[in-house]
Amino acid sequence: MRSDRIAIITVILTLAVFLTASVTFAQELTVSGEIKTGFYMEQEQTGKLDPRPRGGMTNNDGDSGGGEGRVRLDLQYTYGNMGFRLRFQIEPNGLGPFLPTWSYMYAYGYLLDRQLILSAGLLGESPWGTGGPELWSEPETRQYIGYNHLSREPYSVTEGLMGIRFEYKPSFLPGLNLGFVLNQPDQVAIAIQNQTFANVLGESVIGAAYENSYFAIRAGYRFDGEADTYKNNTNEGGRLSYRLEERVLGSMIDGMKVWLNGSYYGIGCEQQEIEKMIGGNRTMIKIGSGEYFTNWLYWLWDTDLYIARLHTCFTVYKSYSNDEWRPIERQEYQSLEIKPAFYCKFYDNLFQAGLGFGFGMEFGPGKTYIDSAYQYFSVEPQIRLNISSNAYIALLYNYTDKYMWPDDSEILRGDKSIKHWINLRAVYMF
Repeated sequence: MRSDRIAIITVILTLAVFLTASVTFAQELTVSGEIKTGFYMEQEQTGKLDPRPRGGMTNNDGDSGGGEGRVRLDLQYTYGNMGFRLRFQIEPNGLGPFLPTWSYMYAYGYLLDRQLILSAGLLGESPWGTGGPELWSEPETRQYIGYNHLSREPYSVTEGLMGIRFEYKPSFLPGLNLGFVLNQPDQVAIAIQNQTFANVLGESVIGAAYENSYFAIRAGYRFDGEADTYKNNTNEGGRLSYRLEERVLGSMIDGMKVWLNGSYYGIGCEQQEIEKMIGGNRTMIKIGSGEYFTNWLYWLWDTDLYIARLHTCFTVYKSYSNDEWRPIERQEYQSLEIKPAFYCKFYDNLFQAGLGFGFGMEFGPGKTYIDSAYQYFSVEPQIRLNISSNAYIALLYNYTDKYMWPDDSEILRGDKSIKHWINLRAVYMF
């Protein structure tokens, strides 16, 4: 409980400092944030098991944390050529006491007529990240997959890492951003007291971005050094994040936008060859920390009368490590996802109603079910009441038919999950 009090007192004092500063320098303080919550109910039947109902408070939109919802506060304070950025959030997990978490908290300063930016602290909000909406990846953060405790749906988690970031924006080429980051290791540190300068440099980040009126592109690469390894003593490999936007369509057709983002995790990861039985044959396969090359392509047309969108993803999974070496362990395979949606706007966008679909396929010997024509499909009607431009209440129903990954329980290869869920979502952003 002592740590709970310390965290809460820290938050209160931080807010007091910023609010006090705003009295004198109100024009230099920016405060934003969001509150997301909701009520969720589902019924799922897997294979021949009995249907299982569950329910409770949660917002299941994939970007609301793992529990009942999320409260997030962003603060940015600037004074002359210096500034400070902070994001803290609370994500109850429904399982007991919780603590506020700090996504990032760093100071920054401008030098050389604002051509050079130095940032230090708990870094985040990378200028070379993927953005969203389906994929969130930043090279100078720690990343992993979290799961909503009710729906068990995955979502991306990024945690800030201590570091120093250097950004160079040359005046002779507006829109260009080149940078370098010295970071703490993003995995488990091994013998940190014995790390050399080369070990530290091995975890550094390089990034580049450029934008103009026709397109925008950015990319960041995180190296992988000896400062961290997995428990099987293999390096997890480098990590690439990128984003590409076109800006011509929007100038020709109001509300239309196309962009691409992606992440390549595990570049050059250490692998070992082992012999396994696949389809009754002895086969040599490579096992490593895992290589995942994920690419999302987005199309959006947002008009006064409707919203039409299409999200498409292609992912290559080159390997997947498992300490237990199960015979049915997934190995190399690919996946394709297609998510179209269409929503009509009524009464000057006071009310929205529409339908979304999801369809996923897998290819290759490591797919979940070798004879399946698909991995999943889903149907999701939605109605939404826009209380204001930054607040809404939405009601969604979802039906999903999905092949399950077999495990050591009663789930067998070829079993499917049939799930129905309803989510009443409340969102306020400021």
